[in-house]
Amino acid sequence: MKLLQRLEAAHLNGLSVALGVAATHIVVGGLFGETAGLAAVGGAVCASLTDVPNPPQRVLPRVLPAAFAAAVVTALVGVTDGSLALTLAVVAVVSFLSLMTLAWGLRAGPLSFSPVLAMVFAMAWDRTTGATSPWAHALWVGLGGCVYAGWARAAAVVLRHRLRELALAAALRATAVRVRSRAQRIALAVGADEARIRASIADDVMLADALQAARDQVFAARRSPRSRKQTDLVLGLIELRDLLLASRLDTELLGQDFPARQWRAALADTLRHLADVLAALADAVAYGAPLPEVSAEAWRAQLAARLADIRAPDGDSRTHLVSALASRLGHMLDDVGAMVARQALRDDIDSPWTPEKLAPFVSPEGWPLAALKPHLTLQSSVMRHALRSALALSLAYWLGAALPWAAHPFWLMLSVAVVLRGNLEQTIARRNNRIIGTVQGCLLVLLLAHVHWVPLLSLCFIAAVGVAHAYVNRRYRVAATAATLMALLQPLMLAPGSDPFIGERLADTVIGAGLAWLFSFVLPSWERAAVPRLATQLRGALARHAANMLRWMPSPEEQLAQRLSRQQAYTALAALAAAAQRTRVEPESVRLPDAQIEGALSHGYRLMALLGAVQHQVQRRNARLDAAKAETALPLARKACVDVLNGEPMTGTDPAEIPDGDAGAWPEHLGQQDLTPWLLRRLRLCRHEAREFVAALDRLPAPRPPSPR
Repeated sequence: MKLLQRLEAAHLNGLSVALGVAATHIVVGGLFGETAGLAAVGGAVCASLTDVPNPPQRVLPRVLPAAFAAAVVTALVGVTDGSLALTLAVVAVVSFLSLMTLAWGLRAGPLSFSPVLAMVFAMAWDRTTGATSPWAHALWVGLGGCVYAGWARAAAVVLRHRLRELALAAALRATAVRVRSRAQRIALAVGADEARIRASIADDVMLADALQAARDQVFAARRSPRSRKQTDLVLGLIELRDLLLASRLDTELLGQDFPARQWRAALADTLRHLADVLAALADAVAYGAPLPEVSAEAWRAQLAARLADIRAPDGDSRTHLVSALASRLGHMLDDVGAMVARQALRDDIDSPWTPEKLAPFVSPEGWPLAALKPHLTLQSSVMRHALRSALALSLAYWLGAALPWAAHPFWLMLSVAVVLRGNLEQTIARRNNRIIGTVQGCLLVLLLAHVHWVPLLSLCFIAAVGVAHAYVNRRYRVAATAATLMALLQPLMLAPGSDPFIGERLADTVIGAGLAWLFSFVLPSWERAAVPRLATQLRGALARHAANMLRWMPSPEEQLAQRLSRQQAYTALAALAAAAQRTRVEPESVRLPDAQIEGALSHGYRLMALLGAVQHQVQRRNARLDAAKAETALPLARKACVDVLNGEPMTGTDPAEIPDGDAGAWPEHLGQQDLTPWLLRRLRLCRHEAREFVAALDRLPAPRPPSPR
């Protein structure tokens, strides 16, 4: 039981898939015979690709289309068997249509590969059993997919509570990682090297993904005392991310002298302690470990005492800045302490968050045909990838049929299909891991070739199915090893002691991986081409967020709009950050310059931090603000920021405000009751960062005309 408790969501999902495929084989084979059972296994494996950790209500809409596609493709391959020309036509059409499903986004990734895998299984069928007609074969494949879909739905119901806990724990750990990286940035001197900037961007992308996965699992759950407590925790993490982002503000103004280093060390150590508490809370959520003991008051007192012991020159105005930074950190301490305290409560939590209010924050579902329309052009990266894949897979099959070991041309096609991705970064990573994983798998098969007991070989095959599914998006080298076992164990299961075709498998893998890499340069979709679209989306998202955040005492409806626009802005920033990561392996002639794209991201995140800081001050410190001044300044700043982000000329300024060039100065904080000067300063900085952000986006290189090859 403890071993199962230690399994991550991907491991549980892989175990469920393996058991589901085995159950499909047993059920269909027991009712209709071994031939039907083997065909049903192919349908189950194809359907299982789309069975990823999801709430129960999302399972069938994802799994059943894959089962249907597998059956249709199986019939097409069976009907055209014996004609190389017709088979090549099927390969091209199926590959193109499959990859066009990526128009629905990342959630369609598993669905896009399911028909391709069904082609491979159907092409291999005559070489394994071959004891049924194409239509009967397609029927058994479809039946296997449907049986597996029922299993997947039932497994999702059984595992739903555990998957929610694991998604929450993953979000907590990702937040802890981000807090530690922020602590490291604060502790270091002003400026960061390129490696740390890239690591920071990677942490932001990881945190965004983890928080969205937690939203999808928790917000879609039925309302219950447990789900309300989990919802409260996710919302707390989202607010904590905003506070963490705001913690970056002004730290560069501390300087680099001895007092500055001591101040930085004190703030960084407090953040590290906070990260330790989040990690302990993740263990409590995932494994039932004791909740960490926390006291925000004690944390504040320890931080204040440590800061007070640091001697600064008399009259050093930075003491006001340090007081403000400690106050911001205090809000984070309060929030983490409240998160732990709420998890310790046994009573139900009264929450205003209804399923209707939470629905906009969950990832979209369904397959609307309207999503295809924007991609029906050669300028679309989805269209270009679909055409590129159709050409590559067709050539791979033709080449495989022409090679001396033409018994398995579909192996060469499969190698191209799994390696060729929509961008060069993933293709290169898949190419290397595919080759290494295949070598490892072949070595394992050489050992298993001496096993003549079919039940043991069958058990290894089922285990390989689960491992491949669990690691396909985590550690592809492991998945490639398991996939090699799946491919080479099938003939051994039917004829123990036969030749496992090790040499052919290795050759097909190396040739296929090379072909996939070469075809990355055919109809390429460089990240540079996506910059105008990403920049437009990001400017629009930040403009909406600024319009929502720069408000005095927002109503509940306006607060909901703030949360939604914040999620959209973070998503847009994460998309640009992901492009920055992928472009680093592209040819230098088309690569996005690191300094420029990282500058745009830096200004974008800084603007988000300022907007969050303004709203937190309005909501948490409104008693210490001059309402009249705030209500006058906020609309002016809102209009200025929105105009800049929307590309409109700024009109109207507040003559009472200090020019933006003086925005680096900080007001007094120690002993001050009126914090309005800090609010006005942040509003000035919002305008300043909006202009800097737009200028940084404008400096990004324009895309070159797409190459025909």
